[in-house]
Amino acid sequence: MKRRAVKSERREMKMEKEQVKSEKQELKASSDRVSMEFLRHRVGRLEKRIEELRAGYQELEQNAKNLVQAFEPHCANIAKQAGQDELWSSLLEDRFTHVEVNLFFSYVVDMLQSLHSRVLEKQPGFASILPTLSSILRRKVWDMELEATWTSVLPEFGLNDCDIQALCAFFVTHCNQAEYYPSPERKRYNQNVQEVLDRAVSNRILHHCLLHLVQLAERENEDSRTATCQ
Repeated sequence: MKRRAVKSERREMKMEKEQVKSEKQELKASSDRVSMEFLRHRVGRLEKRIEELRAGYQELEQNAKNLVQAFEPHCANIAKQAGQDELWSSLLEDRFTHVEVNLFFSYVVDMLQSLHSRVLEKQPGFASILPTLSSILRRKVWDMELEATWTSVLPEFGLNDCDIQALCAFFVTHCNQAEYYPSPERKRYNQNVQEVLDRAVSNRILHHCLLHLVQLAERENEDSRTATCQ
């Protein structure tokens, strides 16, 4: 009887151990399921937050692009105005001697006249209504045909619109007092043009334009002398 009781107790203990083991396994499996569900939930929330941040960043990026596009014309106008202010300041500093003003004024006048003549050569029908270069500059703003002609003429002289603005500003500044020197007379004063411009002109565009006019005129004179000798 005692043996049976002992065996029975051992079976009960074994069954209890197995039950405890099974319960532990079930608890662990349940805990693992809870952990996985919790992890998936946290990952889902994190992914959602990342998507929200990405959408917010894309919106900010688009707003930034819109602002840049909106301010680009204003920045261009400000830069243009600053360039014009610098040009007029350079002209008003008046570091030229009277002879130097006359010399460069003469080259500027010749160039403006050449531009006017070249436009009319390409558009002879405008001759009666465009008597001056200023009339061309005013009309080309709304006349597309004249604008196209003007645009094609400038490269022939190695110039652009900014150069023309600088030359016109120089002309307006000095036209009331400057004296025009014919081409033969200029030879007496144009030996040190580079040094004069380096000393007298601080504006880069005006400096380039005036030097370009002198060099262009000298090349044309040289070509003319060569053609005459031949």
